[in-house]
Amino acid sequence: MQVWRQIWLFLCAVGLAFVALAYPRSHDDVVDATQFSIAFFATLLTGEAVIFALTFSAASSWPSLRAIDGHIAFREWVLIGWFAALFTGCGLLGDNATSATYGALLFLLANIYGVFSFVRLFGLASIGGRNRLLRHTLADALARQGESRGSSRLGSLSAWLEHDPIVNSYLGTVSQASTGNDPTAIRHLVDQLVEAEVPVEGVDDTITVHLDVLHRLVRATLAGGADPIQVVSCAHALIDSVIGHCRRLSDPAPPLGALSRYLAWLANTALLMSVRGVASSRAARELAALTTDARLKILRCVDPDPKSAAHHDELGSILTSPLQVLLWTGDFTEFHGAHQASALYGTYEILTGTKFMGNYWDGASILSQLRQSLYGDQGRVSTPEADAARRALGSVEDYDHFWALVSVTALATLRDARLPHPPELIRPEFTPDHQLLGAYLRTFATHRYFTTAAGGREALLGLVCRADPPGSATAEIRHARGGRTYRLPVPLVEPQRRPAAMVLAVACRLAPLTPAESDSELRDFLAVLPAPALQATARLATRVLPGAAGESDPVEAVVTGLAVLQLVGAHTREGS
Repeated sequence: MQVWRQIWLFLCAVGLAFVALAYPRSHDDVVDATQFSIAFFATLLTGEAVIFALTFSAASSWPSLRAIDGHIAFREWVLIGWFAALFTGCGLLGDNATSATYGALLFLLANIYGVFSFVRLFGLASIGGRNRLLRHTLADALARQGESRGSSRLGSLSAWLEHDPIVNSYLGTVSQASTGNDPTAIRHLVDQLVEAEVPVEGVDDTITVHLDVLHRLVRATLAGGADPIQVVSCAHALIDSVIGHCRRLSDPAPPLGALSRYLAWLANTALLMSVRGVASSRAARELAALTTDARLKILRCVDPDPKSAAHHDELGSILTSPLQVLLWTGDFTEFHGAHQASALYGTYEILTGTKFMGNYWDGASILSQLRQSLYGDQGRVSTPEADAARRALGSVEDYDHFWALVSVTALATLRDARLPHPPELIRPEFTPDHQLLGAYLRTFATHRYFTTAAGGREALLGLVCRADPPGSATAEIRHARGGRTYRLPVPLVEPQRRPAAMVLAVACRLAPLTPAESDSELRDFLAVLPAPALQATARLATRVLPGAAGESDPVEAVVTGLAVLQLVGAHTREGS
């Protein structure tokens, strides 16, 4: 658009040059015409200055004046006026009628172009007009970056964000508005991003910017005193937009998993900062409510048959392949987020094509039933979904290994059980209830593919030493991530780098599930561990399991902490 305007302007200037050569005017005619033209030129210039002064702010002109100038053609207009003054002045001083006439004609062209520029600028006088321009500017920047990197973009999301002038300027303005607690500016800036229409090539980049903005707003709320009500409203808009963009991707699991992990981490961070007095209880309360609602919204988008749906987009799963759901489930179960165990219901249905009818609150084992449905001699499911899941997971040994690694990461990132949980931060599935923690832990502990201490040692050896062969579910998931971190402060840590959690993942599968069961196999397994490994496991148990902190002996700390598993289904046992 801008190039065509410049071509049209050049052709008009050339045409007026021929007119001046053919019909030069006298000195007096040029002076009279120029006086009126300059007066009108000055009026237009003053009008544009007044509009700028009254309507533009940092939040409404973040890319720089260059983007606004490209929209209203301000530089071309001023350049025409400068040439008009130059030719007119030179013609009058040098007594050259052709030059003076050409300058007067250029002033007429400048005034015509100035009216066009003024009208375009007047369209930006409203906040809607400015947001529309800035939205298009941001969308163009995201689209250009997505197209320019092509297939190599997955490993360079963070790098280009640091150097792209438009996106960097936008993010800087978001930080300025959030730290300055300007709710109107924050709302407009978020609207500009979520309403930007980006082609599918730029969706990954767009999601990265969404999550970056979300983190900046959250950080300002927890540590900078930004209004939590306004931030939560904007956060919901950003999360809805991310989910909408995920639907456009052929593989939505990596960004959806990253969002799920971040929300779980955010809830725990808000709790920790509130307990330590860094963040206000009001801010922590609003963010905790945000995370539980948003994770439930994600869960409804993944579950093929959710219990409820806010609109038709939440019907049917956003994930279309077994590897996608395995990747997302691993991310969703990290950091002790809300609705963690409920996610496995949707996972079961996607992998088998049938519904799991048990209740994990009563101790029903989803992973054991899934194992039986995919690999059991009895109850084996032969649906197309189950066949695809078996191809993705491999053998039953690969199945056991995969879910053991998932449980390692889940256990390592459980919430600190020693922290007090303020009443104002209690939300559904975000509570200090030990029975809820036991239910979450039991979803993995009931996946018992070994029953003896010797089998536990063998499983631990496999977790520590086994490499993931090409084509395995873990290797394919690692490849699907492609290095995409989405600039979140929640690093992806491989389970092999968490040896204490590996020991605890094996130990929980040997722990008694009811008070009547013996803990001898668990004690035998722990007794032969090297002292450093046992002490590291005890420290982890002290942090994440209730009751373990009161024990000085490492074995007793682990055994006492894992007794939380016996709380699940206690009401059923008492009733019987």
